[in-house]
Amino acid sequence: MEVLIMNIQQILNDSLNISYENFNDYLNQYDLSPEEKVAAFTFYHENVKQKKAITISAEKTNNYKSIADKVEYVHLFPKNLKKIIKEYNLTSNELLVTMEILDSMMSHGNMLINFSQARLCELTEINKSTMSKVFKSLRAKKVLIENENGNLYINSVVFMKGLPHKLFIQYREHFLKSIEYKLTEEENFDQVFDAEFIKTYESNIKKIKDKKEELEQKKKDKTLKSFNETLKTELKEATEENFDLIFDEQN
Repeated sequence: MEVLIMNIQQILNDSLNISYENFNDYLNQYDLSPEEKVAAFTFYHENVKQKKAITISAEKTNNYKSIADKVEYVHLFPKNLKKIIKEYNLTSNELLVTMEILDSMMSHGNMLINFSQARLCELTEINKSTMSKVFKSLRAKKVLIENENGNLYINSVVFMKGLPHKLFIQYREHFLKSIEYKLTEEENFDQVFDAEFIKTYESNIKKIKDKKEELEQKKKDKTLKSFNETLKTELKEATEENFDLIFDEQN
C-alpha cells in the first residue's frame, strides 16, 4: 500500500468527510505515529458529533409553513359540491353565506361557532329577511346540517375543516354529527369517508367516553369515601366529647 505524506492539519480536516466505517483505512494511508493516530481519532469523534448537531439545528431552524398564519382553508369534495349544484343550483347569496361561514364561523369538526344570522348579515351585507331564506335553503340543500340539539354544521361530505384522524377529541363527535350522505329521496352524496375508518372512529370515541366516565365515577367514589371517613371521624370525636361531658356532669 502506498503511504501518503500530508500535513497533519489537512488530514484532520479531510477526515470529517469520511464515514466511521472507512476512517481507519483512511488513516492507514498516511505515515502517522501512534500518538498522531490517537489525536486523529479524538479529533474525528468530537468534531463529527458537532457537525451533526449543527446540521440538525439548521433543519429545525428552517421549519417553514406552506400556508401562512391566520389563513383559513378547508378540504373540498368537488363531486359532492357538483351534485348540489346540479340538483338544486346555488344562488350567489347562498354561496356567499357558505363561504363566509367557512371563513369565520366554522370550527374543526365542522360545527358553527360564534354564529348568528345577524352577524352574517353584517359580514355579507345581506338583509335579515333574505338571510332567513338563505338559511332555510342551505338546510334543504344539505349544505347545512342541524342536529337534535340545535347545533349547526357544514356538511362534511362537501367541505371539511381539518383531517378526521388528526382532530382533538372534543371535535370528533361533532365531525360524526356533521356527516349527511342523503342528498334527496332518490340520490345520495358520494361516500368520501372510509366505512371501516368511521366504524373504528366511533368505537374509539365510545371507549374514550366510557373510560372518562369510569375515571369520573372513581373520582366521585374516592371523594365520597373520603367524605364518609371524615364524617365518621367527626362523629366519633363528637360522641367522645359528649360522653366525657355527660360523665363530668354525673360526677
